[in-house]
Amino acid sequence: MNSSESSRSKLFDLSSLSKVDPEYACVHIPLSYRSYKPESARQLQDLYPQVRLQESAFANGMWLLLAGEVPNVVMPWVMNGDNLADALLDIYNAHAFTQDRENIGPNVKKLSVLSVFGDWRQDSPSKKSLPAKQDKAKNQEIEEMATVIAQSSFSQAVASLMKHVAKVDTLVTVDGHSSIARQHFEAEGIKVANITTAKLMLEAIRNKNLLTKDLDTMIVGVDFGNLALAYKLSQEEGFELGILRKKRIPTGNGSTSVTKHELVYGDVRGKRVILMDDIIGSGGTILNTVSLLLQNGVKEIIVCASHAVFAGREYYEQLQQVLKFNQVKLIMVSNTLPLERLTRGSDKDLPYIKVVRNEEELEHRQVSMLSVDDFISYTVGAMLSTQNIEEFVSKMGEHVLPQPDPYDLYQQITGKKIPKPVVTHIYREGNFDRIK
Repeated sequence: MNSSESSRSKLFDLSSLSKVDPEYACVHIPLSYRSYKPESARQLQDLYPQVRLQESAFANGMWLLLAGEVPNVVMPWVMNGDNLADALLDIYNAHAFTQDRENIGPNVKKLSVLSVFGDWRQDSPSKKSLPAKQDKAKNQEIEEMATVIAQSSFSQAVASLMKHVAKVDTLVTVDGHSSIARQHFEAEGIKVANITTAKLMLEAIRNKNLLTKDLDTMIVGVDFGNLALAYKLSQEEGFELGILRKKRIPTGNGSTSVTKHELVYGDVRGKRVILMDDIIGSGGTILNTVSLLLQNGVKEIIVCASHAVFAGREYYEQLQQVLKFNQVKLIMVSNTLPLERLTRGSDKDLPYIKVVRNEEELEHRQVSMLSVDDFISYTVGAMLSTQNIEEFVSKMGEHVLPQPDPYDLYQQITGKKIPKPVVTHIYREGNFDRIK
């Protein structure tokens, strides 16, 4: 285990927030958040007034919830695979604030959730790639997909729980990595804003003196899902933009596939590339992308990812392989997800290697973790002190990250159109049936 790097950021100022009136707004820190991020929870408890939510029980063990009364409540929340049940229960428990009891009205008029991390990758049933077909009329390739009928959308169900049970008004995500999930929440009538830790990471990179002027710097996302972030940073920071596309190519009958990464826009040769990702899971995408960039002649690479999911144990070896490349000057993640996890066997470590330098001296190279707890507290304060989502977005300024359709954004940037994958089949029990 290794502790997070912590330094005072110049990009936001906790002291600039106006004092929160406890008669108007309070924070509710659920058990799942206190358990998963105890240091952040303690900071929030010190900074902001808290509303009462007492979890108790009747004599027979039946659940009893007693909620305090205040117009506005902000609830920080983390949902990862190893705290799933507790996180969802805390969303359910939040209904005690907003339920209309016998026409006397709710205790809380507006409930907002700050999703520091929510794993929305299962935003829709998994897709399996089919062999590509050619649209002769348009002279372009059609990427056909099959949807796995056995699976359901996870984010769609959570959106329904938030809206119809907890009656959540506003959801703020931190580097939300699914525009489909956002659509599910907005379809339920939940107002959504997405913020990013990327500006904090760039500040940390500059503080490490890694953006020297001897090389031109490009910003590249690992795939189309990160295009909005890469484009934002290229526009605001003056970096050149590179675009990578991740494409699954079916093998055999289409039930299995291999993932191919290709550079579809930008010339990276001889340049420094800041590679931006929202999540590091197994580390495989990062390893494959770094290898591709090096094949295309990149001089230096800096890897940044907000959420250190670090799935299983495979991530450790994969990131060690990335650290072995001399061209990789830094791998940085943030502590939206801590290293210490809730269940046995789930704790994580920051991968490191030792390499020989100057024949005898050993160099210690390690993944770096940036603490964003102050930023989380600032965001909660901004949510508590603003009247609506538009005012909050204005308050957060450069930290707000729009989530446009990446295919539309690609066409806007390049003037070229890549057709979206089209679901034409249903996959069930090893068979592909065309949708009629």
